[in-house]
Amino acid sequence: MTLTDRYVSATLRRVPADQHPDLEQELRASVADAVEAKVEGGTDPARAETDVLNDLGDPDRLAADLAGRPLHLIGPAYYLDWLRLLKVLLWISLIPGAVVLTVDLVDGDAVGSAIWSGIWTTASVALQIAFWTTLVFVALERYGSPRDKGDLTGPWTVDRLPAERPAREASLVDTVVSVGLLVLVAAVLLLQNVATYRAPDGTAVPVLQPDLWPVWTGVLVALVAIEIVLTILVYARGRWTVGLAVANTVVGALFAGAVVWLASADRLVNPAFLDVTGGDSLAWLSNGIIAATVVIAGWDVVSVWVKALRVPRA
Repeated sequence: MTLTDRYVSATLRRVPADQHPDLEQELRASVADAVEAKVEGGTDPARAETDVLNDLGDPDRLAADLAGRPLHLIGPAYYLDWLRLLKVLLWISLIPGAVVLTVDLVDGDAVGSAIWSGIWTTASVALQIAFWTTLVFVALERYGSPRDKGDLTGPWTVDRLPAERPAREASLVDTVVSVGLLVLVAAVLLLQNVATYRAPDGTAVPVLQPDLWPVWTGVLVALVAIEIVLTILVYARGRWTVGLAVANTVVGALFAGAVVWLASADRLVNPAFLDVTGGDSLAWLSNGIIAATVVIAGWDVVSVWVKALRVPRA
């Protein structure tokens, strides 16, 4: 892939798909003409291509111009810097949310309350980050020195083009979300002895059977840990393979089988939890857990096999 190919690719990713053919043809022709002119003037072809692309500037900015999409919120001078920095900083908001969730669980708060506190903290921190970051850029634009053609981090050159990467079906966002949910499941299982439901009189009542600790809890957490490893391996490989699908099927079947057996034997949910929450029958809850487990496990296995057997795009 040439520098021009990478530049065109980086530009078109910000342009609506229906405009790709015309814009790509126009952009390539423009670059070719400019390179040819420089070569005829005695410039080395490789140097000429680099100079032409450097003159065109940031492909994201060019894409906005080609698509007729003005960069408004902050103003065109700082918009791209603001957007890139904000995307990076917003990931930080997950850290305090996870800390609050963990602390609440360790302190013995109800699981639902702890999850809500973690989500609320993450949202609050994200809002603060977005507000203050935006305010700083607004101040820069209003009161900073007039900006020349270069970016805040220096003039754009072809060295900042994104590296060529193979197409991947497993995105980073999907992987982070999946691992986060699995870690939450493991935390709920491990913290049953300290993070329990609180009855109206303040009495601590575990949601799951206390007898599950340590053998069954250890088995379930180990299976969740294997699922986490599989999720990370899928991201590293870029897609599900047949071998990973087989491993996922085995782990999913073992986890679902354990949950279904424990629920059918009334060994999963603590009867005392139903007593304090007003539940009058363990059977309906066990049947619901069994049905949900079978459906979720079946959907997971089938969807993974579909992804594994799907022919990768060239």
